[in-house]
Amino acid sequence: MTFLTISRLEKSFGANRVVKDFNLEVEKGEFISLLGPSGCGKTTVLRMVAGFELPSAGRITIAGKDVSRLRPNHRNIGMVFQAYALFPNLTVAQNVGFGLKVKGAPAREIAARVAEMLALIGLPEMGERYPYQLSGGQQQRVALARALAPKPQVLLLDEPLSALDAKVRVSLRNEIRAIQRELGITTIFVTHDQEEALSMSDRIVVMHQGVADQVGTPFDIYNRPATRFVAGFVGTLNTLTAQVIDPASGHVRVGGSDLVLGRALPGGEVVLGLRPEMLRLGAEPGMASLTGTITELDFLGSVIRLRLDLGDQRLAVDLFNTTRATPPRVGDSVTLALDPADALVIGA
Repeated sequence: MTFLTISRLEKSFGANRVVKDFNLEVEKGEFISLLGPSGCGKTTVLRMVAGFELPSAGRITIAGKDVSRLRPNHRNIGMVFQAYALFPNLTVAQNVGFGLKVKGAPAREIAARVAEMLALIGLPEMGERYPYQLSGGQQQRVALARALAPKPQVLLLDEPLSALDAKVRVSLRNEIRAIQRELGITTIFVTHDQEEALSMSDRIVVMHQGVADQVGTPFDIYNRPATRFVAGFVGTLNTLTAQVIDPASGHVRVGGSDLVLGRALPGGEVVLGLRPEMLRLGAEPGMASLTGTITELDFLGSVIRLRLDLGDQRLAVDLFNTTRATPPRVGDSVTLALDPADALVIGA
């Protein structure tokens, strides 16, 4: 059942339309990520849901109630910011209990809820410390506990991990997702990091120039991009210009190699999208083949990334590292196997 509905949402600042006809239905307990580059409108959407910005047009409903014009403190929403926003003069426990205190909750109830939240974020012994005595990851955990303490209907996360170093970021995103699942709270998460969105989300909204270009599961967003922008923005993508030889069978020529895609294509030229991991070294029965010359080789640990010349076009290929095989060398001419069904046709 739909719990949060955003209908035809618009936001303009003067003549600049930042959000354009944005629509989204969120199920109760779902984790949704708004993913896109800087300036695409994702944070503006989040701020309108929170009540920090009023929509220029459209409606926002939570549990059937229109909250579009309500003040933030009347929406029962918890929010976690990028910069922690903890009160430096309050202890950890006082920060976590702040929202409950503002609501006038009894001291005993506040103490019990604070203890529950500190246990939930794995900091049960830190209640008497001050924010400056905590690491960045610990401060963000406290900010999350403060947002959750008043039992909000919806949790909003505005790039909460971007200020942390890589190892802490990976650990904390796993913790946030585990806590969200445990509580079953409806969550909207804003990020420009593809890996965060793909690993954490039930569904992803890819935004581009104020518009939701595609809404789907991480699997669909990555493997079945609906627009050229989504195909290029999410993950690494090779784009190759192909000459169509037979439109009916999808027979195309790329850099001197012929592929039969097995689907109808327009005549002339098309642009094909190939993920680096879709290609394998060597010819294989029933697979299409591409031939090229290795110009660069990067050893990345678990992955070996090759860069090849296919005539006047370039191609990146990711191979899994294995101790049982010697990697090819720069200058080698190699054949690559490709399942034609994996090739994306992303434009003429």
